[in-house]
Amino acid sequence: MDEKGQSWPEAMLSLVIIMVIFSSLLPMASRLTTTVLMKKNMMIAAETSFQAAIHYRTGGETAGVRTHDGHDYQWTVMGDEICVTYEELRGVRSKCIGL
Repeated sequence: MDEKGQSWPEAMLSLVIIMVIFSSLLPMASRLTTTVLMKKNMMIAAETSFQAAIHYRTGGETAGVRTHDGHDYQWTVMGDEICVTYEELRGVRSKCIGL
């Protein structure tokens, strides 16, 4: 054979490789990014509850709001626990920690 350029099997192999990249690696990266963002929000909520405990112990405050990166983390003291409510990709979540 005296062909010039790519053959049909080489073109199909290239197409299959591109399809594998876009059908598996990109969704996996998107899922990983979402998981990291959710963990970051949970960490910020834990920090907010720590700061709320300081405000409650020193100043007697029972409610407040902390804004971080444009998101509001609302905290309230109910009985013997501090609850932080925040909004994330999958809806409103709440994290409660005992005093």
